[in-house]
Amino acid sequence: MRRTRIWAVAGTAACAAAAAFIAPHAAASTAGAPAVSSVAAASSVAAAGQLYYLNGAKIMRMPAAGGAAKLVVADAHSESVTGMAIADGRLFWVSDDSSNQPIRYVELANPAQQHTLITGLDFPNALLAAGGWLYYVDQHAIGRVKFNGTGLTRRFIQMSQENGGGVADGLATNGSQLYFSRCQNDEIGRVTLSGSALDMSFIKLPKLSCPQDLAVGNTHIYWSELGGHVGRATLTGQGASANWLNIKEGAGPFSIAADNTSVFWAWGGEAGAPMYVGTASVSGTGVRTRFVTGGGAFALTALGAGA
Repeated sequence: MRRTRIWAVAGTAACAAAAAFIAPHAAASTAGAPAVSSVAAASSVAAAGQLYYLNGAKIMRMPAAGGAAKLVVADAHSESVTGMAIADGRLFWVSDDSSNQPIRYVELANPAQQHTLITGLDFPNALLAAGGWLYYVDQHAIGRVKFNGTGLTRRFIQMSQENGGGVADGLATNGSQLYFSRCQNDEIGRVTLSGSALDMSFIKLPKLSCPQDLAVGNTHIYWSELGGHVGRATLTGQGASANWLNIKEGAGPFSIAADNTSVFWAWGGEAGAPMYVGTASVSGTGVRTRFVTGGGAFALTALGAGA
């Protein structure tokens, strides 16, 4: 499960628990949250520029530029969804509720019918699609499986355990490389999609940085730093800053997503308060802390978005 140096954080429910221990709720932005419309039509498909996110146990989507939110999955079976991926006309997701978790999916043309791809994931932290494969992180390794459930390799990329247990926290890709965060070790690693050229300390951050969730947007990699900041570095590892963006809230950020123009993050959930999605431009300006109500894991279908 996704870790901090004190507590576990993953998904809406776990984020809320963690937030109760973080800095008090700061003044929120006046930007309003969009209203939720009716259930997405059965013919709904992944459209360019859509942000998928969690609201309770519901998976929602909305235009990344802002607009009405629509229901995609009425019950994801968990409020602790830790990874979502869109590929092959389907929406896949994982949660970190147990040591025997499935990868679930729906056909975007028929989201009312759920399916199980594989089972047996041990508290998975992240999920993404790249190069014809789904990649995930659980407590033992980075695993991968084809979209049809074949070719499963549970320990495709094996790594040493972090100081606090587990092997990685977040996972992202630019289409040729996998990037993974290791909170307890203050580092972000990199490996090719084929599993070669493993670099455990591709980006070495200052002590106690604790990178959590990861996202690739255009030419940068972004990560969440609990306590109110988003970190950023180039895809070559240059210009790394754990405090690149102040989200203006102490409860989070948790999950993160990015594309050519914007970065998104989840925050909130302390003492029963709602979770929110915040956003800003990739220049670090235009921070909106209440873009929409919700949080959990993200999937983003927009130009420049990796995972």
